[in-house]
Amino acid sequence: MTQTHKTYHRQQRGSPRRQTSSSPNETYQMIVLSGGKVYGILPDPANNNNSHTSEPRFVDVVVAGTKILTLLEPSKTHSFIDGLRSNSIKVLRINVENQIIMPGLIDVHVHAIGGGGEQGPYSRTPESRLSQLISAGLTTIVGILGTDGITRSLLSLLQKLKSLEYDGLSTFMWTGSYRMPIVTVTGSLHSDLLLVDKVIGAGEIALSDHRSSWPNFDELVHLISDARVSGMLSGKAGVIHFHLGSSPSRLDLLWKILNETTIPIRQMYLTHMASRGELLIDEAKRWLKQGGVCDFTADSDEQNETATIDTLNTFRNQKLPLSQITVSSDAYGSLPEYDREGRLISYGMSLPVFTLKTIQNLVLKYQWPIEEAIQFSTANPAKYLNFNKKGFIAIDYDADILILNQTDLTPLYVLGKGQILKTPTWIKRDMFEHIS
Repeated sequence: MTQTHKTYHRQQRGSPRRQTSSSPNETYQMIVLSGGKVYGILPDPANNNNSHTSEPRFVDVVVAGTKILTLLEPSKTHSFIDGLRSNSIKVLRINVENQIIMPGLIDVHVHAIGGGGEQGPYSRTPESRLSQLISAGLTTIVGILGTDGITRSLLSLLQKLKSLEYDGLSTFMWTGSYRMPIVTVTGSLHSDLLLVDKVIGAGEIALSDHRSSWPNFDELVHLISDARVSGMLSGKAGVIHFHLGSSPSRLDLLWKILNETTIPIRQMYLTHMASRGELLIDEAKRWLKQGGVCDFTADSDEQNETATIDTLNTFRNQKLPLSQITVSSDAYGSLPEYDREGRLISYGMSLPVFTLKTIQNLVLKYQWPIEEAIQFSTANPAKYLNFNKKGFIAIDYDADILILNQTDLTPLYVLGKGQILKTPTWIKRDMFEHIS
């Protein structure tokens, strides 16, 4: 863990606002999170009950390096720590008595270098900031381009994601943007998936939207087939992340692909499915019943939205397969609203905290069990997108851990790959965030 603290000290030296008293300030080799109730524990495959997570338990979580070393019964923690210290192993014990310990959040749709621009150059949204992502409980993000695949570049996105990775987050990306033929890093979707480690698929390709390039059947079949084959060769998900608009055509092309080819439905990953009206929500229901996966965009505070929360409540009551749903923030993407004539009438920006707020609303307002509410941004995306060793609290899994206040579900601590990124009184910031 020594390198973690070198990072803290480097940042403090460059900042006029030192936080030495509240940030971790001594080297250690292990962290023990004690006293909390752990949610998102990887289920025992021997139970064979198809559950995504086990029942929550009061166990202590031991972190060594970037991984979860073990889960301890609390009665054994004191002697375990004494044994380590007797062997000159430095241990940081963090008492989180009765608070919630859970996997860090995975956000599959983050405009990390900004987005927007639909109202002209001045309406381009700003790029992501490290402290905002951490404050939102995010430990893994998938970066994406959107409407603008011309002045926003995949190379810039890739470099930004490398920066966030250096600072403790785990990062991946979609190649392409709204339009086809897609923009790529290397010249083709095949080579992007095979040669660029962070690329897991293509997106967000716009369908049934006035900003789409309106691809035809053959173009989509070739794109999805390329992603599938390249995914197989690279060991990645190899899916196409489709942005759905509110045009009457909705999913017509995708249903046609399913009916006329042998392409599996899970190669197509649909987003914005709860926020484009009742007809698209009905399509989402049908898609899930056929075995497909849908992503819901978290409701925006700026526009007083409730579409995603309402849809999740409805789908739960109807006993639809919630394990096939993810929730993402669309962070730093624009929030344009148009009238019937296509004129822009309002404009805003999504924030990374919207994903966490979805969990808070489900639990605090609608009394969802925590283990059900967190799956949309932990277990579900981890399994679907082949993020091995993420999305659960388990031995040898990445130490991406979020600790929430048991009363209001606000983040107390955030750990990314074993690094402490947030405490109740301190948060890690990128190199230039202190500059006003």
